[in-house]
Amino acid sequence: EENLWMFDLGEPSLEPIPAFLTKFLMSFFHALGMEEDEKGDWVVRFEQDENGKLRLTEKTKELLPKVISSFNITVDRLINELFDGYEKVRVLLVRYVVTQLISDSAFCIEKWRTKGGGDESRSDHQYYLEKWLWRALWDIYASEELRRRYLTRMMFKRQLENRHLDSFLG
Repeated sequence: EENLWMFDLGEPSLEPIPAFLTKFLMSFFHALGMEEDEKGDWVVRFEQDENGKLRLTEKTKELLPKVISSFNITVDRLINELFDGYEKVRVLLVRYVVTQLISDSAFCIEKWRTKGGGDESRSDHQYYLEKWLWRALWDIYASEELRRRYLTRMMFKRQLENRHLDSFLG
């Protein structure tokens, strides 16, 4: 049984299309940060190597290309069906998703602080506070991956087009 789960959409309500699309598209990556393990805790998407550096877990390395592919297919269809193929919307959608992931990361850090994270006298009674930091890290990683894959590539493409000598001769 395959089910579709979207997070943080809240109570059903009328919502502007950009806000809905931002939440919907963000959920592709956000869902990985909220996947639960057999104990009901969030899956940590990173592990430390022998030098103490963080890297993606093998499971995450397997899942991420599938998530990116699903994201790409969905964005392509949204652009074609809702925006009549107007490609310049892609940059805006990706920027919105990156911003939403960074915003969620800030929410996670605030949640960690509110629950006593960073304050040893208050955090002793809390169970598994670091989950909020791991999720914040995942949101930052996912937002940077999107920025790197889409926005940086688009920026360099635009710069190359502008620098091409033929563009000045026209």
